[in-house]
Amino acid sequence: MRIARQTKRLAAGDEKAWEGSNLSVEKIKVCCFCEKWESGGIESFLNNVIQRLDQERFQVDIAASCLAESVFTMPLKNRGVRFFDLSGNQRDLVQNHRKFFELLRRERYHVVHLNLFQGLSLAYAETAKRAGVPVRIAHSHNTGLRKSGTRPLKLLVHNMAKYIFAREATAFWACSREAAGFLFPKGALNRRGYRFIPNGIEVERFRFDPAVREQVRAELGIEGQFVIGHVGRLCDQKNQDFLLEVFAQVKRRRPESRLLLVGEGELLGRLKEKAGGLGVTESVIFYGSASQVERLLWAMDVFVLPSRFEGLPLTSVEAQAAGLPCLFSDAITKECTIARSTIFLPLAAGKEAWADAAIEYCEKSGKLYSVDSEKSELFSADSIAENIQNFYINVTETWRKGEARYLSQTKMESL
Repeated sequence: MRIARQTKRLAAGDEKAWEGSNLSVEKIKVCCFCEKWESGGIESFLNNVIQRLDQERFQVDIAASCLAESVFTMPLKNRGVRFFDLSGNQRDLVQNHRKFFELLRRERYHVVHLNLFQGLSLAYAETAKRAGVPVRIAHSHNTGLRKSGTRPLKLLVHNMAKYIFAREATAFWACSREAAGFLFPKGALNRRGYRFIPNGIEVERFRFDPAVREQVRAELGIEGQFVIGHVGRLCDQKNQDFLLEVFAQVKRRRPESRLLLVGEGELLGRLKEKAGGLGVTESVIFYGSASQVERLLWAMDVFVLPSRFEGLPLTSVEAQAAGLPCLFSDAITKECTIARSTIFLPLAAGKEAWADAAIEYCEKSGKLYSVDSEKSELFSADSIAENIQNFYINVTETWRKGEARYLSQTKMESL
């Protein structure tokens, strides 16, 4: 491939990449990569982890094909995280790989942590290998590709790329079993396994606060109303189009209903137009992004997430931790379940069935649901960050002892 040929010409080879490297370096250098840096689930996950890493032991940087505005940027910069914008365009693959290669060679990272949505991005593992990075983690956060006219072609490229490039990663991580199966070849998974790394939250932070609930509802002008809530990027994957149709059905039967949409995204204009066409504009709050999402969750009565496909969405765990009854599509893995208040419905059931379920929860609004403490511990941000930190340390120490060349042949055990 053109990318591989170009990086091969630039690289002198893996063995020379770390020639002269100081093995007694105090800090472990980690480069976290994502295609686009904004205010989504991957960014929230990385923020939760990086904020908990030992600053005395780690230097963590973030590289992205495109850096957009994010509520997580300044908090991470305050922790010493450096941000690197590659080409500024996700589609400029040659430029992105060239700049990524140059960054990795210049900074001499011990670990590259690739946070990925689709197979072609696994090519960054090969770029990292050519740049001489010894530890290359491919972390799957997704289970499908959005619908579009070119989706069949993209799926073909995705499936070809994962068989070509997955072998260049030294570790497979995934937020769910389905996400692992989507990004990694079946044969490689059978041989090597994967680490289950769910998206973590501060469980205590989301513990329901009735005083804040009333305060936020007053600020939003939704006192005494039945509030259906949703948190997510405004995009095809999260399926807010369908949610608006569901809400319109609910509104006809329960006029006091309101829909609170928290998030930003490329479909904002289209969704506003659709709300107008359904006659519910005055009852829909397009809130935008929020740094304290727990306050908004406490103001809701029901949380609805009708995603078309997902890995393991952080918001699904946060909403349950906030004590909300939750209605999810069956495209969301049941591995996210931490409370008995959660039900899953197929999208094929239709908007009326979804409206029925939401209205049924209306009768239960105000009732808090407790989470399973053992299950919620799996999603504790502290526990997950500790696991990741220990992995970074152990695998880097292994490499420093001259054993890292065997990592790609070592089977990983699921957590």
